[in-house]
Amino acid sequence: MPKAWAVDFKGDARIGHYSRQVEFQGSFLGQTAGETNNDEQVINLQLRATAEDLNDSEDRILFDFRDKRDGFGKLERENLLLSNYERRELRLAAYQRPWERNRTYFTVGRFNLPEANIVANDGVEFGYRTSKASRYGLFGGQGAKAVIAPLYVDPDTREIPATQFGAYYNYETKDTPEDSSYLTNAVAQAPSYDITDAQNHLYYYQQGLFTFSGLHRLGSLVQFDFSPKASLRRGYVSYYYQTERLRAGGYVNQTTTEDYLIKQVIQDVLVPSAVRTIDADIRYRVTPSLSIDASVNRGTRTADGKSRTEYAAGLLFPKVLGDTSSTRLQLGVRQNFLSKDNFTKIAYDYWGKTLSVGVAYTLSNESYDDGTTNKRSIMMVDAGIFVLDDIRGALGYEMESDSKVKANALFIMFGYKFGVSASSPRTRPARFEEM
Repeated sequence: MPKAWAVDFKGDARIGHYSRQVEFQGSFLGQTAGETNNDEQVINLQLRATAEDLNDSEDRILFDFRDKRDGFGKLERENLLLSNYERRELRLAAYQRPWERNRTYFTVGRFNLPEANIVANDGVEFGYRTSKASRYGLFGGQGAKAVIAPLYVDPDTREIPATQFGAYYNYETKDTPEDSSYLTNAVAQAPSYDITDAQNHLYYYQQGLFTFSGLHRLGSLVQFDFSPKASLRRGYVSYYYQTERLRAGGYVNQTTTEDYLIKQVIQDVLVPSAVRTIDADIRYRVTPSLSIDASVNRGTRTADGKSRTEYAAGLLFPKVLGDTSSTRLQLGVRQNFLSKDNFTKIAYDYWGKTLSVGVAYTLSNESYDDGTTNKRSIMMVDAGIFVLDDIRGALGYEMESDSKVKANALFIMFGYKFGVSASSPRTRPARFEEM
């Protein structure tokens, strides 16, 4: 008698709306080609679905479609046209034999490959699992231009070398939360996702996260280009030590000029530059209702040697305004790239089974090298809503004001989960759940 399979179908649908109103003030208008506003209005749609257990090998079909429409565009130094913009992205459309259940595994179609830092590949992946924790894989194909190109660049008008191929080794254990390890190493050739160059890169990629006996946590990330020129594109290493009363550690992070350029806003007058950042922080729980923390952060620009140093200290009061809440007060000083600043921050967080809310207010005073001053205030509110196991939502609001810019932003997202899937634990959700 032939075996009957019960295919499991599951997924989620999300809709999100983001709007931001920005008004430039005073003499700063001259830097924006006569524009007095830099408004944004973006609608995001996403549909993800998976059909699992298709046969004895537990093969599955993966699907992820996204649609993003910007009603204004974005005011940038090289893109001053505020026109409607829409991008439809087919992120996933693949047939997969999962490595979790098979020694030999593969994926065919359009898929992402985090083992090699590949966002979208139209092609194939083949792999072999040598043990429960270790596996090796090869992949090849073409990068999807609509996904690889930066958001405000029309992929149809841009030449992007899209050939992708490479090999990776992955090691992963999840015995307990206190003792777990993840390590991936890859050598690959691919264009750079969301980077402004139009070249193919041959690179080495490594990412690791190791937890030892619940006390030590080590993380790392390296992306080194062999061509078109030998350079460290990104580098990161962190270490944290944590007990019931103490959490201490820090990280070193190296970014490139391209990373700076992607994030740079029009108010920033500095030339794009690689930045090396060193950070250390500590938090000690004095009593169940009081913790103290301190941090120091230093960033140095390669292009001109300018540095940014920040010192901060604060108090954390858990359960002062409820058993599932915390209140925080922080004071700090900052020698910024072009100014000397001091700032004060107060924040409150509440989280429960059906609702989480966070409120934060920051006030900073900035004294610039040219003798000008600026007072900046930022208020942020974010919330997560858990109506049922299948329906969730998120809301965020930010208001910023200083002598150069007045801005406010609103983000709303609703998601619906369908099919057979395990419910996520209702603990404190991540701030601004990813769309």
